[in-house]
Amino acid sequence: MAYLIINADDFGMSDHFNGHIIQLLVEKKITSTTVMVNRISDNQAASVKELKYLNGYSDISVGLHVEFTYDKHMEQVKGQYQKFIDIFGIAPSHLDVHKEHLHTKYHSIVAKFCREKRLSFRNHGKVFRGVVMPDKKYFYGSVEHFPEIDSWLKGLEKGKVHELVFHPGSYDPNCFSSLNKDRQWDLDHINRIHKEYLNYNFHLINFNDLKRGLG
Repeated sequence: MAYLIINADDFGMSDHFNGHIIQLLVEKKITSTTVMVNRISDNQAASVKELKYLNGYSDISVGLHVEFTYDKHMEQVKGQYQKFIDIFGIAPSHLDVHKEHLHTKYHSIVAKFCREKRLSFRNHGKVFRGVVMPDKKYFYGSVEHFPEIDSWLKGLEKGKVHELVFHPGSYDPNCFSSLNKDRQWDLDHINRIHKEYLNYNFHLINFNDLKRGLG
């Protein structure tokens, strides 16, 4: 059997998206999410409180979705890490990089921080010594057609840890995300995976399990 983490990125980008992510976590259709701490605003207080509560008692992982907006990249990682602790009261389970394809040369900086703090790091396609990561590069699930996801799920390697990344939600007219109109696809695809779970041969885990060596 393969091991699979289903992670929802972009918690904090929109309270509208937050609600969908929390519902998926409650329904155990996803096992993990990552938070954009610099996007959290006062109107997200209720959903942030609910995620904090879920993180305290549910078998989920809540990580930090690192954003880079200027130079001094390690400074930004440290600042967002501390802000996460200030908000949630604990350290994130793992780190990943927002719009990672634009920041591949900075992955080593994030990996170094993860190694120092003993945090898991998303596998972006390069293995970093001493850093806990899924065995395989993540699969980008934000696609229009489900057969791409179905084929990937049926080909998961036995005994290995994989990550499936989504950006679930529904259209928010007040959000300027490039994926705004596409998030419904992800929501539908996640629900379909859950409905067709018996067609696959994987066990759902999260980044805390990975760190404990249960993958």
